Amino acid sequence: MSKKNTSFTPKQPVQKTAVPATPVDHSQLIRRRLFWLLSIGAFLLFVPTIQYGFVLDDVAVIENNRFVQEGFGGISDLFSTFYWKGFWDANAGLYRPLSMVMFAIEWAISPNNPAIHHFVNVLLYALTIGLLFKLLLKILPDYSVWVSFAITFVFMLHPSHTEVVANIKSRDEILCFFFFLLTFLSLLKSSGKPMDLVKTALLFFACLLSKEAGVMYLPVLGLYFWMVKKESIVPVLKKLLPLILVAGAWLILHQAVIHADPTPPIQYTYHDNSLVACESGSRVATGVGILGRYLLETVAPFSLSYDYSYNQVPCLNFTSLPVISTLLVVILLALTVVKTRKSKPEIAFGILFFLISIALVTNIFSLIGTTYANRLIYAPSLGIIISLVLIIFSLFKAQQTEKWLTVPVAIFLLMGMIFGVKTIQRNKAWESNTTLFTADLENSPNSARVQFNYGVVVMNAAGEDSTANKQQLQLAASSFKKAIAIDSLDANSYTNLGVACYRLNQFEQSVFYSQKAISINPHDTLPYGNLGDAYFALKDYDNAGKALKTVIQSKDATIGHFKRYGVSQFNLKRYKEAIAGFKKGLEKFPDDVEMASNLGSAYGAAADYINAAQTFESIYTKNPSNVNALRLTIISYEQAGNKEKVAQYGPLLK
Repeated sequence: MSKKNTSFTPKQPVQKTAVPATPVDHSQLIRRRLFWLLSIGAFLLFVPTIQYGFVLDDVAVIENNRFVQEGFGGISDLFSTFYWKGFWDANAGLYRPLSMVMFAIEWAISPNNPAIHHFVNVLLYALTIGLLFKLLLKILPDYSVWVSFAITFVFMLHPSHTEVVANIKSRDEILCFFFFLLTFLSLLKSSGKPMDLVKTALLFFACLLSKEAGVMYLPVLGLYFWMVKKESIVPVLKKLLPLILVAGAWLILHQAVIHADPTPPIQYTYHDNSLVACESGSRVATGVGILGRYLLETVAPFSLSYDYSYNQVPCLNFTSLPVISTLLVVILLALTVVKTRKSKPEIAFGILFFLISIALVTNIFSLIGTTYANRLIYAPSLGIIISLVLIIFSLFKAQQTEKWLTVPVAIFLLMGMIFGVKTIQRNKAWESNTTLFTADLENSPNSARVQFNYGVVVMNAAGEDSTANKQQLQLAASSFKKAIAIDSLDANSYTNLGVACYRLNQFEQSVFYSQKAISINPHDTLPYGNLGDAYFALKDYDNAGKALKTVIQSKDATIGHFKRYGVSQFNLKRYKEAIAGFKKGLEKFPDDVEMASNLGSAYGAAADYINAAQTFESIYTKNPSNVNALRLTIISYEQAGNKEKVAQYGPLLK
């Protein structure tokens, strides 16, 4: 019998094919992380401003703008009228509907809530920073990612951009630059298909609807493709043709809206732009000096202000040191452009980007509605930052480095941190008009407007109690005097100085300053009111009556103005005028018992006892607890010989 083979035969091991791990693209990972780091960092940088209020022009474009307050219902008006129309008839030739429409929508969602507007500003700024980083990676493909990071990092933290984000009104600046970046990216990605062309054109149209200065991005875009991408003129023009056509259509729309309104264009004065006060020969020189200030602010933004009006930026000539210095810097920049336009065209492009985008606001070529402003350097500053970063990286031969721990990166990290500290400090100034006007008194001491605004803040805080707040009122008066020393034709400062002197019981000085205000602007009723009050306090009832008569004929008249006018006429025994004044006051303030009682007294003094009795009777009927009105009713009816009424009311007095 055969034996079975019981030996064990081991199975052969199964050979598994190893699946190779997906290689990690570290460069893409770094880019994504840097993108989110910058975007989130930009948002967090300005988060504190979300709790701030309406400041400066926010009142005109949002808080008191009737079209914005209509919410969705005001959108058609915002698209069909000039920029300021919803607040006043100041046709400055501006048409910026996009930001205004956004304000209206936000108002509809949360009325009279500055937080929602601030939040959108901060969010848009964060999105802008992310877009900027993406764009830089596209236009600087031969440079290290750390170059794009350094440029974006410094730009993000630049203190001058605080005004753009913290002042809601400056949404126009954010939107214009935001849509420029989208337009630029769209052009770079465009395949030339109709849909791509339409998309790019619409993005640029949104840029133009945000702010007129967006038109200056056309030559910037053309310059990039010609200088950096080395494309010839004809292909560049073809690439930009849709944008050129859109710009033409926008210009037609812009002019149609501006000229459709019957309000004539405003004429700028030196209060709007101090260069108006310069002789024609020095305006260009002063404009060159302003260009120098913008260049300096780009690299050293440490003395910032919400206002640079008359006379913070004085008139200059071509022998002035600031003008000579600026011209030398411009020559140096021009030489840099010539030297780098072929070997390192991105450096030349950055310089020209700045000069082109800043050109319109320097006042060199034409006067604009402001002398100088931090917000106007928002987009142009990018050009200088690009060139500066590229030069530093080139000097250290770190253009292609993939290491973050290098000298150039360390330089710009330090620069960014210094900027960041200043930005955080600057943010606090924009919390309210009070904090802003107080903070910038040191930064723009030669601006009459800054001195005036600070005086108003202090005087409003002091109130009318001169005993308790004498020191504050004196401080306010001092600020108004400084404003007058800067601008001797500043009627508003004379008016408020008159008010401050009145509250300090300096009535003769109040008369003097109120008269000065009237001599400068006789159409303003406010100084007439203060003049009348000061004369009244001096018991000069004749002059008090003359001044107050002007006031009570205006819509600005208060209860006090009517009362003091009537009393002044009463004291002069001009009872007819006193009666007319009190009656006019009661038409506006029908429930004021004191004025009604004064009217009754004036009737009585004029021996018009029937009207006197009826006036006091009306007061008593409305308030039976008014014993004095009852007593005067009885006396007046006695003098009128109306025994029935005396018999009716006499027992009530007991």
